[in-house]
Amino acid sequence: MNELMQLNYKLLSVFVFQNVLKNEAISTLMNVFAQSEISLSEAMVKYSKFLKILYESEFKGNFSLYLQNLIKYDDNIFSRACAKSQEIDENVKNAVKNELEIFAQLSQISTQKIKESLLNKFSGAQEIVGNLANFSNSEFVLNYDDLKENFQKNCFGIFAKYCAFVFDSNLKLLPVADVDKISLNDLKDYDAQKQKLYQNTKAFVLGKGANNVLLYGDRGCGKSSGVKAVFNEFKDEGLKIVQILKSNLANLDKLIELLSKIPAKFIIFIDDLSFNEESENLSTFKSVLEGALSAPKENILIYATTNRRHIVKETFSTREGNEVHLADTMDENASLSDRFGIILTYLSLNKDKYLEVARKIAQDKGIDISCDFDVQAERFAILKSSRSPRVACQFVKSLQK
Repeated sequence: MNELMQLNYKLLSVFVFQNVLKNEAISTLMNVFAQSEISLSEAMVKYSKFLKILYESEFKGNFSLYLQNLIKYDDNIFSRACAKSQEIDENVKNAVKNELEIFAQLSQISTQKIKESLLNKFSGAQEIVGNLANFSNSEFVLNYDDLKENFQKNCFGIFAKYCAFVFDSNLKLLPVADVDKISLNDLKDYDAQKQKLYQNTKAFVLGKGANNVLLYGDRGCGKSSGVKAVFNEFKDEGLKIVQILKSNLANLDKLIELLSKIPAKFIIFIDDLSFNEESENLSTFKSVLEGALSAPKENILIYATTNRRHIVKETFSTREGNEVHLADTMDENASLSDRFGIILTYLSLNKDKYLEVARKIAQDKGIDISCDFDVQAERFAILKSSRSPRVACQFVKSLQK
């Protein structure tokens, strides 16, 4: 039995990191190893498929890095126990150490070794096998202690690899790889709001008392940007963010149930929140915020933005009827915003503040402020019918030519 076939049998004994073996590139390579059950043409097809996957990955043909990445972000009994700070069963601990040794051996398999093994079986195929393309290797650096610390700090599986997600209508968490890198320093003015949002989020990350937050006010004043910026401040400390669209709010309780089982801190982000009075999601959302039989989830906060103080869109018919009905209806509609522990207000800027914000943004971008800067900025705001940080930013971008 040659070296590759021996390694193949060792890999079949893996049980903790069995998901790694199910990866398409790894399973395809293992098929190449099983030469007693494969023809030359099948071996060529499998090897080419393996190379295609490897070179199309972020690791550009480096097999060792590709393999270690799979291990670091695996979801298994060991990674989950580490993330939850549970005691590791001795048998699982020994299995992990043994499997890491097997993977270390696998990571150092070279193209040359595979060619030699194939030629031992297909001796007349020197030219075909000799022309196979190569892949690269590097040092295998993962060990038990480092891997345990990695899972404890970063969680497991998809939650270790990504920090931002969108919850879709199929009840799936879709990772967001390219997160907006906006920072709190990028946001001009609204210092009190930024400080309150920062302190609340910091308390949440540290496991102290924290509240759901409603950010309401005029368009373009930085409500959504504030949420993304404060998330960026704490994402390196394990904070995650999940955006759920208004159209999917009927599934908010399912999202909360899902996240409550994950040992990480989550902000559920709802942008531009509003309801019609007839909305079927209204009562559900109120119950989720406060009022359900289940206890609040300590690892979840809701940060929502809205242009409406009371969120529920009223109509003239709301105010019809006797005085008792009127009072009850108005109280019911107002109660939703009251269920947020913190309400932050963002109002449009006056002229002086708007020009100040525009100048600060221009300075950050290294743009010289000309003598007619203020005149141009104000003219731009008039055309937009708004004085807000968003308009100021758009104006500055118009100067970058």
